[in-house]
Amino acid sequence: FESLANFIITIVVLVSLRMASKRADEKFPYGYGKVEFLASGVVNMLLMMVAIVYIFVSFGEMVMVGPEKPPGLIAIVAAGVSIIVNYIAFGYGRCVGEKVGSSAILANAQINLADIGTSVAVIVAVIGSNLGLSQLDHIAAIVICILIIKVTLDGVKKAVKGLMDASLHYEERHIRDLIEDIEDNGRVGDIRVRLAGRRLLVDMDIFLPPGSILSKGLETVGKIKKVLQRKRKDISEVSVQLLALPVTDVPRAKNRS
Repeated sequence: FESLANFIITIVVLVSLRMASKRADEKFPYGYGKVEFLASGVVNMLLMMVAIVYIFVSFGEMVMVGPEKPPGLIAIVAAGVSIIVNYIAFGYGRCVGEKVGSSAILANAQINLADIGTSVAVIVAVIGSNLGLSQLDHIAAIVICILIIKVTLDGVKKAVKGLMDASLHYEERHIRDLIEDIEDNGRVGDIRVRLAGRRLLVDMDIFLPPGSILSKGLETVGKIKKVLQRKRKDISEVSVQLLALPVTDVPRAKNRS
């Protein structure tokens, strides 16, 4: 079951990465980036199912299976090598996933994390069996599976947020700071940032005096887009809506007498 799940997860990740790399078209004008969130959700759900199955199997073996011959210490060596290899693979996958902002790659790294947990359970089982604690491996497996379920639940939540266009408050604050540093950019209104896979889509409202929307509007929009594209390489599209300042907010010239 675990091997089948790992195979399915690998296929899902590869397909999602291929689809996410496709350029936007008429059918999907915002691109295919969100397929990575879908893949991340599927991967984490599959890992969660594997962990739940292992919990039931461990409980069943605790009740039904009697003491067995303790395995040799060679099993600890093999499990130790597996932990080292999977830890390197997990670290590399997480590093690449965070660098490129790929939720699918990050989800795939969870497979290595789950394999590390399995290897730890094997080491605990060998030590426990040689000490006469035959149930220790099952207890360790259950604890590790619970931890895996916790991690995968967090992954599912992140995937759902990505699919549902949850607000990215930190990104919104950072983009607002960048825009407010621009000279004569008007008043910054609402800023909405959402993820499309690895890229950000930004929508914002800019308020200008009614008399300068036509004369300065295009120049203001151009300056904003130029600054954001230079400062943030992860932004794929910026949409600016120009609005007129309320009359009461428009600066008035001082009367000369």
